[in-house]
Amino acid sequence: MRFLTIVFTLLTFSTFSQQSLNVQLLDHWDGEWVDTNNTGVKYNEVWGFVNKGQEYAVIGSVNGAHIFSISNEGKLTEVDFVPGNFQGHVVHRDYHDLDGYLYAVSDQGPSTLQIIDLSFLPDSVHIVYDSDSLINTAHNIFIDPSSKLLYACGPAGDPGMSVFSIANPIEPVLLYDYLFFYVHDVYVRNDSAYLNCGNDGFWVYDFSTPSAPINLGSLTSYPDQGYNHSGWLSEDGKTYILADETRGKKLKVLDVSDLSDINIHSLFGTEWWDETLPHNLMFFDGIAYVSYYNDGLQIFDIRDVNNPKQIGYFDSYLENNDKIFQGVWGVYAQLPSGKLLFSDRSTGLYVVGFTIPPDINNGGHGIYPNPANDQAWFYQAHSTNNPYSLQLFSSEGKLVDEFVGQTDHLQLDLSKYNAGVYFYRYINETTNVINVGKFLRLK
Repeated sequence: MRFLTIVFTLLTFSTFSQQSLNVQLLDHWDGEWVDTNNTGVKYNEVWGFVNKGQEYAVIGSVNGAHIFSISNEGKLTEVDFVPGNFQGHVVHRDYHDLDGYLYAVSDQGPSTLQIIDLSFLPDSVHIVYDSDSLINTAHNIFIDPSSKLLYACGPAGDPGMSVFSIANPIEPVLLYDYLFFYVHDVYVRNDSAYLNCGNDGFWVYDFSTPSAPINLGSLTSYPDQGYNHSGWLSEDGKTYILADETRGKKLKVLDVSDLSDINIHSLFGTEWWDETLPHNLMFFDGIAYVSYYNDGLQIFDIRDVNNPKQIGYFDSYLENNDKIFQGVWGVYAQLPSGKLLFSDRSTGLYVVGFTIPPDINNGGHGIYPNPANDQAWFYQAHSTNNPYSLQLFSSEGKLVDEFVGQTDHLQLDLSKYNAGVYFYRYINETTNVINVGKFLRLK
């Protein structure tokens, strides 16, 4: 009866806050010598790539591109630095890679398009193209590997977007200037370009013939509309996650299965601050990885497109919110190892670990898997995020661990636990609901 007495005694605990949930910091880099721009910002975009089986990270700064190797444990080693052609008041640089070359642009200038040969890694990288003849400045670039086309958004002197062939990777050729709208960002797959056009909304064009793009669809008026900033397409091409870079606006889950009739499945976002706003994102296997100003890296489960759920976060900006546009700028979620990269505007490059939780929708609670080994998940269905405490007890009723969470899934590290039967107690801080259960820890 000792355990039952402990389990059903309601404890009072205060509202908690924490820097991360279900996300583990593996490494962090902040260069002491890196300059700041006129607003005190040092860093901007982050990118990743694989060369000769080795994973690498790239982060842009006021000074240029910093390139790091990433160990199996997630540790960073800087292998080279590529100075930007312009190093004054730089707000943003952007990067994409293809076939062993890294392409780099700056949104401020006068600057250039830089093409960087990665074949000398792990020792160094070499600049093989550095010219303003085609691109002086550009806000973003995206490469469609199927056609070897590079799309440059918001190039200098051009309100729209320019399309270049990089069939010869070090001799880009201008194919077309898109002049209808200013294009802030773009996602392209198999010549279908999904254009984020700021105040002009969301447009989709077929660039199979770059000199004669064909409009496939658009969404120019929609709920909770703001500045149409960026987005990412699902692997099956049916879902597009859209970010409006406007205070207080939510992300949108778009149904793009019929481009002539684009609809919104749902809206989602963080609930921490009324004026928070999303910036950039990637979307794979039903999981959206979002860089949120002031709120950090945020991870959402979109496997049910009508019911997005927050499943993890890591907040690198712990100061108060008297300033906006602080903290995380970019995220990269395509490394084969599953490691995530994100950039903080003031504190640099982060490598974090994250495991996608099991897709359990039985409306109940429990430990998965059960029996469990070193790693397991607690799950409890919630209609909205609710802070809760999870206490673990030995079979003798001794409290052995306590966790805090606020989402349906909470990752548990059981590696230090002895084999045996354990009991858990869940206490919801908002509703005072208590749930109990047990699980078996294997050797």
